[in-house]
Amino acid sequence: MYELSRVRLYSIGPAGARYADTVLDLRGVGAPVPTPAPTQAEFFEEEPVGPPRRPAPAGVLFLENGGGKSVLLKLIFSVMLPGHRNTLGGASSGVLRKFLLADDCGHVALEWQHVLTGETIVVGKVSEWRGRQVSNDPRKFAEAWYSFRPGPGLSLDALPVAESTAMRAADGTSGARGRRRTMKGFRDALTEAGKAYPHLEVVWEEIHERWNEHLGELGLDPELFRYQREMNADEGEAAGLFAVKNDSDFTDLLLRAVTDTRDTDGLADLVHGFAHKLGRRAELTAERDFTAGSLDLLSRIADAAVKREQARGVHAGAERRTRALARRLSARAFEERGRAAELAEQVAAAAHAVTDAETERGRSSLVAAEIAYRHASLALAAAEKAAAAQRRELNDARTLHSAWQAAETVLRHRAAADRSARVAAAIREAERDAAPALAARARAATELVRALNTAAETGEQRANEEEERSAALQEASEAAHRDATAAATEAQRARSEAGHLRQRLAEVEQETAEAVRAGWIDDTGPDADPARAALAASDAEKPAVAAYEAAREAARRAADRAKETAAAESRAELAAARAADAAAAAEAAHDAERRAAESIGAEQRLTELLGLPEPAASGQVPGPRAESGPHGGDQPPAPRRSAEGGPETTGAYYPGAVRAAAARAAAPQPAAGP
Repeated sequence: MYELSRVRLYSIGPAGARYADTVLDLRGVGAPVPTPAPTQAEFFEEEPVGPPRRPAPAGVLFLENGGGKSVLLKLIFSVMLPGHRNTLGGASSGVLRKFLLADDCGHVALEWQHVLTGETIVVGKVSEWRGRQVSNDPRKFAEAWYSFRPGPGLSLDALPVAESTAMRAADGTSGARGRRRTMKGFRDALTEAGKAYPHLEVVWEEIHERWNEHLGELGLDPELFRYQREMNADEGEAAGLFAVKNDSDFTDLLLRAVTDTRDTDGLADLVHGFAHKLGRRAELTAERDFTAGSLDLLSRIADAAVKREQARGVHAGAERRTRALARRLSARAFEERGRAAELAEQVAAAAHAVTDAETERGRSSLVAAEIAYRHASLALAAAEKAAAAQRRELNDARTLHSAWQAAETVLRHRAAADRSARVAAAIREAERDAAPALAARARAATELVRALNTAAETGEQRANEEEERSAALQEASEAAHRDATAAATEAQRARSEAGHLRQRLAEVEQETAEAVRAGWIDDTGPDADPARAALAASDAEKPAVAAYEAAREAARRAADRAKETAAAESRAELAAARAADAAAAAEAAHDAERRAAESIGAEQRLTELLGLPEPAASGQVPGPRAESGPHGGDQPPAPRRSAEGGPETTGAYYPGAVRAAAARAAAPQPAAGP
C-alpha cells in the first residue's frame, strides 16, 4: 500500500490562479517505516540519518471559497482516474482543458511512498494542445501518463520539464531553467533517461484502459480514488456517500462499488428481454409452425403467378415491338428516298460555296498582309525616332560628364603649377650638390619615357580592335532586326489564315446543325451520323488545318529568332556604348595630362634637367632626346594622334615621367661625399 508523499504542479491551472512550478511536500512527519528497503543516495546528497519516516497521515487545507481546493483535487484525480467523465464536481466534460493555455505543456506528478518498505514511485500526467492552439475539439487535447521509480538519474525534483533542469533548491524554488519542453521533447528525455538508467523502470502510456491496468500492477488501485471522487462529488461531507434510506439504496451502493454501472445496465436489459421471450415460448412455437407451413404453400403459388405474368408480358411486348418495327421500316424507306435527293442538292450547293470561300480567302490574305506590312513600317519609324532621341540624350549626358571631369583637371593643373614652382626653387638650390644624382635620375626618366611610349602604342592598337568589333556587332544587330521583321510578318499572315479557318469551321458546324433540325439528316438511328453527311467538307478542311499548323510553327520559330536577335542587338549596343565611354575618358585624360606637361615644361631648368630639346615658340611640349627614342639610335619617336584624329605637329610628351622626375627632384638628397 502506498501513501501520497509529494505533489508537483508545473505550468497548469486556471487562467487567474496558475501553478507555475509548485511542490506540496508531506514527507518526514509520520511514523517510521517498519522494514526500510536499501536505497542508493545521489552522488552529492548527504547520508540519511535514522530510518525513513512515512508521510503525514492527514492534512487540512484552509482556503476560502474559490481559493483552488477543487482545482487541486481535480488535477490529482486526473492522474489516478483518467478520463473527462471522472472529473470532480459538475458535469462539464471540458473542465480539465480549461486549465491549459495554448503554449502550455502542463505537468501533474505524484510521488507515492510504500508504508512498509519506504520505496517511492512517481506517477504523472502531461497534457498540451496539438498545434499550440486552444480548440473546442477534444481530439486536439493531447494527454499521456508516465511512471518511474526515483533514483540516480531522475527524480521528482529533476523532471525534464524544461531544456535546463537542475536539482531543486532547499527553499522550494523552481529548478527548471530555459525554454519549456513540449510533450514530444519531454517523452524523448524521459525515454533516454530510462535507456541510460534501467533501474528507473520508465513506463509511458496514452490510453486510459492501459494506464488503469498499469496502476493496478503498481499497487495503486484506481477504485479507491473512485470512492474519493464520489465522496467529494458535491464538495460536501464524506458521510453523504453512505446515507442510505432503505435496503434497495444500500444494494445499489454496493453494486456500484463492485461493478461497472454501464455493464450492469446492459446485463439487466438483456436478462429482462430473455425472460419475456421465455414466458411466450409455447405461443411463439405454434405461431412459428403455422407460419412456416403457410409460407411454403404461398411461396409456390406466388412463384407460379409470377412466371405466368412474365410469360404474358414477354408475349405482349414481342407483338408490340414487331408491329412498331414494321411501321418504322416503311416510314424509314419513304424518308430515306427523299433525304437522298436533298443530300444530292446540298452537295452541289456546298461545292459552289467552297469555290467562293477559297476566292474570298485569297483576297483576305492579301489585305491582311498589306495591313501587317504598313503596321510594321509605322512601328519601325517610331522605333528609329525613339532611338535617335535617346542617342542625342546620351551625347548630352556624356558632354556634361566630360565638363565635370575637366573641372577637376583644372584644379589639379593649378595645384601642379604651384608644385612646379616649389620644385624649380628646390632644383636651383640643390643643383650644385646633386649633379651625380641628377644624371642618374635623367637616365631613369629616359627609360620610363620609353616604356610609357610603348604602352601608349599598345593602348591605341587595343582601341582600334574594339572599334572594329563594335562595327561587326552593329552589322549583326541590323541583320537580326531584318529577320525579326520578316518573322513578324509571317506570324501575322498565319494568324489571319487561322482565324479564317476557324470561322469557316463554325459555319460548317452551324449548317450541319440546321440540316439536323430541318430533318435532312437523321441523328436518332444507330447508323445515322451527321459527321458522315459532312465528310466531304471535313476532307476539304484538312489541308487548311495542316497549313495553319505549319504557319503557327513558322511564327513560333520567327518569334524565337526575333528574341535572339533583340538580345544580340542589346548586347552590341551596350558594348559600343562602353567602348565610346572608354574612348571619351581616355581622350579627356590625354588632354589633361598634356596641359599639365605643357605647364611644367615651361620651366627652363626642368627642361635642361631632363635633357629635352628647347620648347617651341608656341609653348608646345618638347619631345624626348634623339638618343632616347623608343627604337634606339637617332630614330625619332612615332607621332601621336590628336583628339580630332590627325597627327600632332609637336614631339611626344610624357607627363608621368615629368611628374616622377619632379617628385624625385623635390625630395631631399643626401649630402655629397668628400
